[in-house]
Amino acid sequence: MKLSKAEKIVISVVIAGLIVLAAFSHGCIEKEGEMLVPEAPEEKPREEMLISVGYGWSDNNDEMKAVEEAVSSVRTQLGGKSPDIAILFSTAGYDSNKVLSEVRRLLPDVQIYGGTSCLAVQTKEGFHVGGKGSLALLAVATENITFGVGGASIDDFPTAREAGKAAIQAAMEAAGEKGASKPKLVLMTGSVGHEEALLAGIEEVIGKDVPVLGGSAGDNYITGEWRQFTNGDVYSNGISLCAIYTDLKVGWAYEAGYLRSENRGTITRAEGRIIYEIDNRPAAEVYNEWTGGAVVADKLATGGSVLSKATFYPLAKVIKNEEKEYTLSIHPLSINASDHSLEVFVNVEEGDEVLLMHGDWELLLNRALTTPTKALESEALSKEDVSFGIYTFCAGTMLAIPEDERPKMPVLVKTAIGDAPFIGTFTFGEQGHIRDIGNVHGNLVNSMIIFTEKA
Repeated sequence: MKLSKAEKIVISVVIAGLIVLAAFSHGCIEKEGEMLVPEAPEEKPREEMLISVGYGWSDNNDEMKAVEEAVSSVRTQLGGKSPDIAILFSTAGYDSNKVLSEVRRLLPDVQIYGGTSCLAVQTKEGFHVGGKGSLALLAVATENITFGVGGASIDDFPTAREAGKAAIQAAMEAAGEKGASKPKLVLMTGSVGHEEALLAGIEEVIGKDVPVLGGSAGDNYITGEWRQFTNGDVYSNGISLCAIYTDLKVGWAYEAGYLRSENRGTITRAEGRIIYEIDNRPAAEVYNEWTGGAVVADKLATGGSVLSKATFYPLAKVIKNEEKEYTLSIHPLSINASDHSLEVFVNVEEGDEVLLMHGDWELLLNRALTTPTKALESEALSKEDVSFGIYTFCAGTMLAIPEDERPKMPVLVKTAIGDAPFIGTFTFGEQGHIRDIGNVHGNLVNSMIIFTEKA
């Protein structure tokens, strides 16, 4: 077919255009001996990180050197930024006054929140147990989160409830002008035996809808060596709180993770933390039947501690709200031989419904994966969203995990939240929030709080 002159011109133009397009697709075009490079699109400046985090840990036998090592790591990661908050967990083998004094010296203008941990601490780098002790420090610099730390010694107040009220008021005041409103959530490190009263005092100020998450400070042998840290103060019987204000998303979860049994009954006689009767029968005898003799059979005649074995067979309060049913796990402590009553680590009342739960060490260890995962799910987050985390794990459940299996805990946390820094402590009772119920104190529980840069 013979083409007209006009058709030939059109085809030539199209071919030339295709050649130019191909040349640009390879990044350059040649003209009169010169290489012409198309201009690169203008680079958008990277967004400044909203949250800067530094963390460190040490198991040096000299607590002063341990603090220096941890603070040095924090400073390096913060790159010269001044932190607004430092979260400090330290085992009771260290002198708490020396530890806090040295942290204050090296980080003089920083609010400090925390307390002692049983046996070990955790970070993304591992499960840290030292010959004398170990500590972990996590510091945050940001304009997008406001922290206010406050505390109180229970001994300075008529009741623990009044101490809790004073501590949250001090924390909110330390948050400045934002303290005039309710915080988004509150971190809590309290003292064994006073948890419900402390929570009541806190809720008197902020109500039941603000989550309070944390645990009672621990020591290595349940000998009362636990301590709470509030800025420059160390309490032996106190409370440390951190009120947090932010518009960024914060995910959290609070769970025990045991399996339910079919055994349940009603407490018919109780006082404080002693269950005398379940279904009008001696509580220890009922508990013995429910567990098939696995926990208290050898203690009914002599009495004594059942703490270790009971870790795998906790009781649980049944908490009902409309059509929903929640469980709050309770750790049995000891049997009284004379009346076969059962001492536990939470306050109980006549009329409370209780059931038996059960588990094994693998189930307890697996919570290091499931709880952080649930914290992500609570705000529809992914591991890429995580800036940092705070992990609270019951010391009783940690001690029930074989020693050579415990280092897997931070590995499982990292599996859930990725490579973001986190800090973990092992506590003697755990406080958390049940939606539509309020803040509660339970045993053998763990919780995870996840901070993000997502609005």
